Amino acid sequence: MALGTPRLTFGELAREQLEIEVTCPNCSHRKVIDGDAPALRHRLVAGARFRCEKCGSVGLPELGKHRLWAQRLARHGRRETGSG
Repeated sequence: MALGTPRLTFGELAREQLEIEVTCPNCSHRKVIDGDAPALRHRLVAGARFRCEKCGSVGLPELGKHRLWAQRLARHGRRETGSG
């Protein structure tokens, strides 16, 4: 998958275990966008506008591997406690 192509969809990001986290510059509200959601799966990332749910300000998106990190931390935690 080539990041940065104009045809990239939220679903393709989710398949690659990548997520978009949006931060509001006014009220510091943060939200992780679920690319697997049926309403977003086929929408293009390019040109998407993000608005804060709390104050309505324009949100600042950031691409990250939050889902991968969460899975790795969960596996590591299970190994530490001996339940995995």
